[in-house]
Amino acid sequence: MEFFWLLFHFMTSFFLVSGEKIGCEPTEFRCSSGQCVDGGRYCDGNSDCFDGSDEPERCTNCNRTYYGLTDLKYPLRLSERRSPTCTLTFTAAGGKYGERIEITFLSFQIGIFDLDSSSCLRGYMEVEESGSIHAESATTRVRRRTKKKGNPRRKGTSLRAPAGSFCGPLIGQSATFYSTGDTVKLTVFVPPQGAAGQPVVPRLYLTYRFLHHSQDDNLLSYNKVAGGTKCDTLLTNCHYRNCVIRSPNFPGFYLRNISCHYWIRQDSATPGKIAQIEIYQDNEFKINIPSGHSNSDRYKPGTLTSDCAGDVVKVFDGRTTESPLLVEFCGAGPLPTIRSSGPDILIKLISVPFQTLSNSHFELAVKIHFANTSGSFRAASEGCSLTVDGGRHPVGILQGPDHSVPSGTTCTYRVTGKRPTDRIWLYFSSYHVPDLNPWTDNEHCDVGKLEIVHPVPRIRHSHHHYHHYQLANALSGEQNIGTVTVLTESYCEKKSPRQCGHASDFPDLIPSRPCTFPDESYLSPGPEIILKMTYLSSTAIRGSGGPHFTARYEVVENMPYKDDILSNPCIMNVHSRDSLKGSLESPKNVFLYGRGGARDLVCKYELRGTPDQRVRLMVQELYFSSSPLCQTTYDAVTERQKCNVFHFGKFALINVTEVWQDTTVFVGCVCDPSKSFILESVGHMMDIEFLVRNMGPRDDFRTFHFSLDYEFVPTSSVCKTSHSSETSVMSGSKGQLMLNLHSALPFRCRWMLAAFPTRALYLTVKGRMFDAECRNKILFYNVNNWEPFKVFCPSDIEHYESFFTQSWKPDPTRTFEADLTLLEYIFNEPGQFKVNWVEVTRPKSKPCSLECPELEACIGEDLACDGIRHCPVSGNDESPDRCNQLPLLTIAISSTAAVALVTFIVLAVLIRYKLVKSKDKTVIPPPEMYRNDCKHTFSNKAPVR
Repeated sequence: MEFFWLLFHFMTSFFLVSGEKIGCEPTEFRCSSGQCVDGGRYCDGNSDCFDGSDEPERCTNCNRTYYGLTDLKYPLRLSERRSPTCTLTFTAAGGKYGERIEITFLSFQIGIFDLDSSSCLRGYMEVEESGSIHAESATTRVRRRTKKKGNPRRKGTSLRAPAGSFCGPLIGQSATFYSTGDTVKLTVFVPPQGAAGQPVVPRLYLTYRFLHHSQDDNLLSYNKVAGGTKCDTLLTNCHYRNCVIRSPNFPGFYLRNISCHYWIRQDSATPGKIAQIEIYQDNEFKINIPSGHSNSDRYKPGTLTSDCAGDVVKVFDGRTTESPLLVEFCGAGPLPTIRSSGPDILIKLISVPFQTLSNSHFELAVKIHFANTSGSFRAASEGCSLTVDGGRHPVGILQGPDHSVPSGTTCTYRVTGKRPTDRIWLYFSSYHVPDLNPWTDNEHCDVGKLEIVHPVPRIRHSHHHYHHYQLANALSGEQNIGTVTVLTESYCEKKSPRQCGHASDFPDLIPSRPCTFPDESYLSPGPEIILKMTYLSSTAIRGSGGPHFTARYEVVENMPYKDDILSNPCIMNVHSRDSLKGSLESPKNVFLYGRGGARDLVCKYELRGTPDQRVRLMVQELYFSSSPLCQTTYDAVTERQKCNVFHFGKFALINVTEVWQDTTVFVGCVCDPSKSFILESVGHMMDIEFLVRNMGPRDDFRTFHFSLDYEFVPTSSVCKTSHSSETSVMSGSKGQLMLNLHSALPFRCRWMLAAFPTRALYLTVKGRMFDAECRNKILFYNVNNWEPFKVFCPSDIEHYESFFTQSWKPDPTRTFEADLTLLEYIFNEPGQFKVNWVEVTRPKSKPCSLECPELEACIGEDLACDGIRHCPVSGNDESPDRCNQLPLLTIAISSTAAVALVTFIVLAVLIRYKLVKSKDKTVIPPPEMYRNDCKHTFSNKAPVR
């Protein structure tokens, strides 16, 4: 046994001697006996050398430089100090000794961190790297402190370290520092006892490790900014690569009293787009910024806050710190997306000089968002306002900015109509303001506020009164500015504006069920409406989003003659005294169509000229989305355009009539957009009816519209040459129309043939029944039917066609109605026509005085023996028996009438003579009237002369 012990001592001495000859690594401490131990074991309180030379009396591990091999962790515990200042230097020597240093603090208590003054008392620790801009000044400051040992500080005085210091306890289980250079120096300063009150026994235990540089250590190409600090970086064009920004020394903690700027810029964007920078972090463990507060009720642990008394990260919407501040945050937790308004953003990290030791760091992901320039809304530093010209953009969507907005910003949206009669229809599909006080019903308005401003013009119409009082009762404020009354209603987090939520299910915000007024939408009382969205405080870091809304507006064109935009019917009057020609178009009031809630539309345009005018209508543009369901056909008989509706679903048409002799006469109907049409009236009053049936929720004046021109032209006197009367209404027991036309073709004449009630007309036309070869036509209409019941072709030969008017047919419901028949002559070539008629009645039980047996009708007695044969076959009205008795009777009647007339004249002359003689007589008053008697009372009556 003794032999083995001697052998052990021999081998140990051999290796010790060999070690002494060979020497220790730079990372090791060489014992007095030549033994090599880890450098961090020197003066750590444990004897690691066999001879105990690593723990000499009154030793300290301060003011030493430590090395190590890569990927090995070395422990180090701060020993008892012999001076106020202790410096620990760690150097990576390169190669197998690494290029970077990792220092992990497992136990730390140096001095006290005072929350009230945000300063270090009774000790601190500084961390410096080689290459740091603070290195030289920090070394100088340490030397100055060590020279002033004779000037003790008073208790409670802050130990200022301009380079930044850590003090107080360790926050968290550990804190790790990763160097960017090859040297790290830790300086621990604790004032001697009595210099600053009762000293705090410093406690420091750490491990250090040396690492190689890795190509994957940094995902960014950090470009040094000229004139900037070590951590100022510029990042450009991240649209084609993954970009992140990191705090200095990430993933370790960053140093104190630093200010880092991160510029992110996008240099290019596709045409029609604008680049916006987005920063975010979904991983809650990659952001830990000391807030400077203790774990109190200021904010919930594990979340970000903008109440920062310590370190802070500020995000600016631009290139400089003079740009609008989007958000500032500290704390720990995920960061929702923050988006700039343009292609530049600046992130600034501000580290306070004094703070507790913690694993403070952050990493933010960068993303480029390309937004459309059309319709984009930017809250730039020069103001957040948008003015919409309703004449150029009558329809649009208003939204809150699609980027982060600085606190205190008010964004104004102003929509104005083109005409004073225009109105703005507005409805919200979404509205959200974060509620920070959901447990109460009280409105705080601490995050955002929406104001809807209604400028009401000077009240001129009744509907203005209606809107004024309706709004005044519902809105929160009213101001009088000049001649305009401003009505304002406000909404915050509790109260919402009228919403049409189902509109958000459709990309263009046009729902299948229209947004009704006034329950789900707004209609301005004047041609302008203003929205103001005020961002009172930022909620970007809360994850609940900021105030936001989406609204759709539409400029509603009201007809200038209408008082109320919501009233019906749709009627327009045009008179020739105002203009002999002009244009008409379909109404653009959305409330008249399906999208505004209407199912059917009937608009009427009344054109009125003077009696010597007629109306010519030219349809220039016609677009109906339902045109396949309706076709315009040409009636060769009436030479009118007619509408043929195939299916009575959704269809639209323009029906043209004229008011002629108090009756409605069909002029034409069009519904086919493939052609242009010209329609003319015979008279001077024309009615145009725009009819749409069974509209859907997406139908409006874009799916159904037309444009036409009208002109009032002089009428012709050709039709008046056919008869001696100046009127177009023919009546009497008999009549005749005859016309020869040789020019001014084509032409149309119209008359009305009126029979006495209970009577009909028997007409005789010179011509033949209508056939395809007929160019000139004679048409007969009943006033209650737009289709002719008889059509003839006028002829030069002596051929006649005869017929009764329709009232000749028995109809008990029309016993006392007059028989009215419209007669139209249409000339397309020179020709003549001739029409005769007589009034007829049906024979009753009592024989009539003059009957045509072949017609089974009675005619007027005044038609007997007038030299015209009205009974076409029998000639009963011109029979010799009737006509031979007629002279004796005529003489007797004439003689009696003559005697009576002479007698009447003689009597009249005699009576006149007597009246004249009586007026010439003078009444002489009695003699008593000339007596001079004061008691006489004079009469008030004047003497008769």
